[in-house]
Amino acid sequence: TIVMKIALIQSSLLWENPADNRNHFEQKINVLTEKVDLIVLPEMFSTGFTMDPRAVAESMQGETVLWLQSLAKAKNTAITGSLVIKENNNFYNRLVFVFPSGEIQFYDK
Repeated sequence: TIVMKIALIQSSLLWENPADNRNHFEQKINVLTEKVDLIVLPEMFSTGFTMDPRAVAESMQGETVLWLQSLAKAKNTAITGSLVIKENNNFYNRLVFVFPSGEIQFYDK
């Protein structure tokens, strides 16, 4: 039997404030007492559902994606959640899945 341990983290978000939301979720992740295989963050976890994506959009090399990669490696776990990504002058609600190695797969919603 293979067992996968998943942590679902649902929390209030700070509107259009990626830095504070990253800090908030990192605190919640740091208090997990068991090793988990996957951490699932809410949709649009870094900003909430904004109607002004220009104000908060990041690139795939932006602070939030780098934070996800760093945290996945440090915790040796996969992490997934969606955020606003700007690519080729388009905005996406992009679900990113970060493997413990830092490799990323993504899906544009």
